[in-house]
Amino acid sequence: MNQLRFLAIITMFFLLISLSACDKDDSSDDSILGTWEHVESWEGFSMTVTMTFNANHTGTSKLVMVIEGETESETTSFTYSINGSTLTITESGEVAVLTFSVSGDTLTITEDGEKLVFTRK
Repeated sequence: MNQLRFLAIITMFFLLISLSACDKDDSSDDSILGTWEHVESWEGFSMTVTMTFNANHTGTSKLVMVIEGETESETTSFTYSINGSTLTITESGEVAVLTFSVSGDTLTITEDGEKLVFTRK
C-alpha cells in the first residue's frame, strides 16, 4: 500500500501543479463553484479526482485510486483565486497557475493538447 500512497500523491501533485492551457467560456468566479469529478479507468486501474471550490476561495481535492482491487485515497485542502480565465491554486505552499473553461456542467483543463474533463456533481 505504500507504493499506492506514493503513486496517489504523485498523481495529485501532477494534476494540480502541471495542468495548463485551455479556452475559457465563462470567466465568472461563480462558474467554478461547487463539486467537480473526473474519472478514468482501464484494466486493473481506476482513478477518481473530486475537486470542490467554495465561495470563500478555499477548496478540497480528493483522489481515489483503485489498483488491482486495492484502494488508496488522499484528500488535500487548497486556496484559489480566479482572474479572468486563469485559476491559481495554492496547496501546501505549491502554486499552480491554470487556464480553465466552464461550459454548463463541464469544467475542462488542458495540458499539452490533452484534456481533463470534470463534470459538476
